Amino acid sequence: MNGHSAHSPALSPAFRVLGPLEVDGPDGTQIDVGGGKPATVLALLLLHRNAWVSTEQLIDAVWSGRDVPASAQNNLKTYVWQLRRALPDDRIESRPGAYRVRVLAGELDADTASALGDEARALLARGSAAEAVTVVRRALDLWRGCPYDGLTEDAASAVDRLTELHRTLREDLADAHLALGQPSEAIAVLRVLTDEEPLRELAWSRLMAAYRLVGRRHDALAAYQRARTALVRDLGIEPGAELTALHLEILGEDTRRPVSSNPLPRVDGFVGREPELESLRGATGVVTIDGMPGIGKTAFALEAAALSGHETQQYVDVRAGEVVAPTGGLVILDNVEHADQVRSFLPNDPAALVLVISRHRLTGLDRTGAITLNLLAPNEAAELTDNPQIFQSAGGHPGAIRHLTERIRNRQPWTVARMTAQLEDQAGRCHALAELLTSFDGLVEPTEHQLYRRISTVGGFDLSQASRLAGVRVDEVEMMVDRLLDLNLVVESAPGRFELLPIARDHAYRLLQATETRRVKAELVA
Repeated sequence: MNGHSAHSPALSPAFRVLGPLEVDGPDGTQIDVGGGKPATVLALLLLHRNAWVSTEQLIDAVWSGRDVPASAQNNLKTYVWQLRRALPDDRIESRPGAYRVRVLAGELDADTASALGDEARALLARGSAAEAVTVVRRALDLWRGCPYDGLTEDAASAVDRLTELHRTLREDLADAHLALGQPSEAIAVLRVLTDEEPLRELAWSRLMAAYRLVGRRHDALAAYQRARTALVRDLGIEPGAELTALHLEILGEDTRRPVSSNPLPRVDGFVGREPELESLRGATGVVTIDGMPGIGKTAFALEAAALSGHETQQYVDVRAGEVVAPTGGLVILDNVEHADQVRSFLPNDPAALVLVISRHRLTGLDRTGAITLNLLAPNEAAELTDNPQIFQSAGGHPGAIRHLTERIRNRQPWTVARMTAQLEDQAGRCHALAELLTSFDGLVEPTEHQLYRRISTVGGFDLSQASRLAGVRVDEVEMMVDRLLDLNLVVESAPGRFELLPIARDHAYRLLQATETRRVKAELVA
């Protein structure tokens, strides 16, 4: 071993199989093992590390699904010779009819990931959640793609085991975030995991619990329905006892609120929106109001109600399951996901005004008007804050301005300076806005998730660039971009040129940090 300790990570080669095969030498530089057939030989030997592998098994793996040439035995010897020349310390040993590779503790990334997972769970059991987060992230950063990429049937059981480890590590990360009182970070991880693995009941239970912790009962109940739909559709079974019990607990919680008042209360400190308010003066019929989370849709509707002059006013939170029979006057139907939810709420009165609020552009309603609330103009946003860093960080998003302003209220001047300085860094800004950003969770469908996360690393983009980032055809990515436009997360700043709105970019960046591998993140920001 050239006098080096066999267990010193800095002086030992590193074999990486959690993705395409890679080998680093003792000095950290990557070793060229030849690729192709030699790499397949080494990958199979690493799969059975420190155990003898027959030449027949190696030949079957190298020529998988193809005719084996008469020269296969000699070719195999050549590949082994090439590997021996490339690898230090005579790692590949032979005996008649078989080969093996010696791998020491800490040299194979798959073994390291498994050991880190055990360490993280032990830390969680001891209540050391912050340390567990660090350990889990070290383990997750080892993944670069499909384990033992290139091997077929030989690696099937190992791939299944390592894929399950990857899932478990993400669940452990969510548990650690929950233990630290960081449900928004847990939701970001679990949302992606349930999108990828919709039959994984344990992940659904954790997601429902996290939503419940932040008071998002409706999202917890919606998560249960998505889980049940997947289980019934794909397996023909109902959810298990744990998921069902949690669902019944949440259903049984009393969250009833008044659904009407006369007149409806206005939101203190409402600013701007003069053209939109003016468009509602004297309006009747159905008017939809859409915009991203926190943009002030409900506050706008309440302001419009206060200025309307309607004596009879009602407010209905459709998402909370409130059932009323609206009469004439003015009716606000809030948190609407689709038109079918509200058709039965529409009063049969031509003089009535119904304001239908949704986070995305609604279709299928016979409406007299549609209003999309965009970011506040600079002069309007300036009425909400005189802090230049908050002004810049929030980008005209009223919910973000109010959230950040409240965060520094009644602090010492030096504390305010320190907290606002954190906003210059995107990671610091995401942390400061974590509570607000959780309201964006669940907006984007699984089919658009990868695109949404990855465009957070660019400024403007066109469809060709979006296609490369999402790994799909241009015609497919165009439909994805259109759906992000409908969700008010993306704007078309110029013909064929798009960009994420500022707060949506922070949300997508937070998802990127929680879900993508270290290598992918490095490639995206390079």
